[in-house]
Amino acid sequence: MQSYPSVDDDDFYPFVNKKFKKLAIPKEKKTMKEFCFPKNYELQIPQKFLAEFINPKTQYTGILVYHKIGSGKSCTAIHLAEGFKKHKNIMVVLPAALKGNFRNELRTPCAGNNYLTMEERAILKKHLPTDPEYKKIIKKSDERIDKYYTIYSYNKFIDLVKQNKIKLKNTLLIIDEIHNMISETGAYYELIYDLVMSAPKDLRLVIMSATPIFDKPIEIALTMNLLNRKNQMPTGSEFYDTFLEPIYTTKEITYEVKNLDLFKSYIKGYVSYYKGAPSYVFPKTELHLVKCRMSDLQYKVYKKIIRSEAADQEEISEISDVSNSFFIGTRMLSNFVYPNKRMNKEGWDSLDDDDFSSTNIKEYSPKFAKILRRIKRCEGTVFIYSNFKGYGGIKPFVRLLEQHHFKNYADNGVGKKRFAVWSGDQKPEYKEDIKAIFNKKENEDGSMIKVIIGSSSIKEGVSFLRVREVHIIEMYWNWSRMDQIMGRAIRFCSHKDVPADQRLVKVYMYLATHPELQMSIDEKILQIAIRKQKINIAFERAMKEAAVDCTLFKNGNDDDIVCDI
Repeated sequence: MQSYPSVDDDDFYPFVNKKFKKLAIPKEKKTMKEFCFPKNYELQIPQKFLAEFINPKTQYTGILVYHKIGSGKSCTAIHLAEGFKKHKNIMVVLPAALKGNFRNELRTPCAGNNYLTMEERAILKKHLPTDPEYKKIIKKSDERIDKYYTIYSYNKFIDLVKQNKIKLKNTLLIIDEIHNMISETGAYYELIYDLVMSAPKDLRLVIMSATPIFDKPIEIALTMNLLNRKNQMPTGSEFYDTFLEPIYTTKEITYEVKNLDLFKSYIKGYVSYYKGAPSYVFPKTELHLVKCRMSDLQYKVYKKIIRSEAADQEEISEISDVSNSFFIGTRMLSNFVYPNKRMNKEGWDSLDDDDFSSTNIKEYSPKFAKILRRIKRCEGTVFIYSNFKGYGGIKPFVRLLEQHHFKNYADNGVGKKRFAVWSGDQKPEYKEDIKAIFNKKENEDGSMIKVIIGSSSIKEGVSFLRVREVHIIEMYWNWSRMDQIMGRAIRFCSHKDVPADQRLVKVYMYLATHPELQMSIDEKILQIAIRKQKINIAFERAMKEAAVDCTLFKNGNDDDIVCDI
């Protein structure tokens, strides 16, 4: 067996570049047609590389797969795992909503014909998922999968960890969308960290995320400490003291990044970065920040609520640990104010149908008035997002649509002027039904379902096709959430079968403002999100430069990245 250098060795990068030079991404790029309409299934180079870098013949114990949209992360994990299935137990942990996706990926040519034969694939194409023959084949396939793979949702995995029923001896552990489980104060992370730190030395760990720094840079320290058990990165206040320099002004404190070479020394050998598919296989994006002046009524209530909330909240900055409940009253009021100036059900009960007329809605929600006008003008399909599915967001917006002769798909089926609500309360089968209809080529003009309205349950693992407009009703505390929302509609090859001049998604983000406010809560949140993003980008760049495959994948990544070789 060939010896491999330690990740700490000076010749680590040169060794990787020489050993795997056959897996360097070539300069010649495939066309959009080759990406979106391939004649034959072919593994991507990054998928092949990671299966050779982390396998039974190498001593490398773990990797963060920091691969962006269109990179095929699930297939990357599967191709890597297939190399271990005769040697180790394979355990996969992911969001419950993605369990079905992962099993379906195992049934694709990514895993060869190991879990679904070519003959079975041909039969499935002739049947509906509800047909007995279809179900019979899927059951057989699942039995083959379960022989080698144990697949858990986050909640199930954590429950078993609490019961001390998860044993990691001789195991390959794959955790997808790791950013959901990373938090300084979160119980999930503490349990996983203790589990990994007490695991046998033969544990192999593969962690995946397109956004490993979702909110704050300390998240990457927590993530890397799962992978690099010997050389732990500082956390807590020590992380900020080591890597961030406070800049004091008379009004506020901001931060600049420092000691990135030290940061890189902690992550060397544990990060793989791939930008994913080139930009031309995605629709173009047109981003609009839409300022909506509060009505007099809205401003009056807003002033009252923000005074009481500000007294209870600490000053917020780009390193604050901010929850969705922070300034929740003023954030919801920035979306919609009720006639009796109350909130939640008390406010809801004061509404009349007339309040939703094109004229009156401007008094209660200038945001809603502008969104409604754009929906009516849009010639295609629309995706609308709010963090608030209740009285401060989706609930009154649904009533607005109904008063303007839109009908709920749940009660009326397909047709013109239909909308569908996607929330965590609904059964997976219903959501799959909505998605299948919305994504039909025949629905390109919105003649079956025109509008999908989603809340936080729609953030991951959902692909909408041919969307023309995205409306984000209110801002969030970090830009990663915004990217995640936009990413439901701006997908790999999502607009491949529409005319080239229509491969465009217009994204509208709404900000409630008022001339007497120096900065509204919406504007403050946007400012914080942008400042956070500036810091996060600096750490992300360092991760890209220190990636094990930076030189190998240079032709497929950002042009301005200077690799640590």
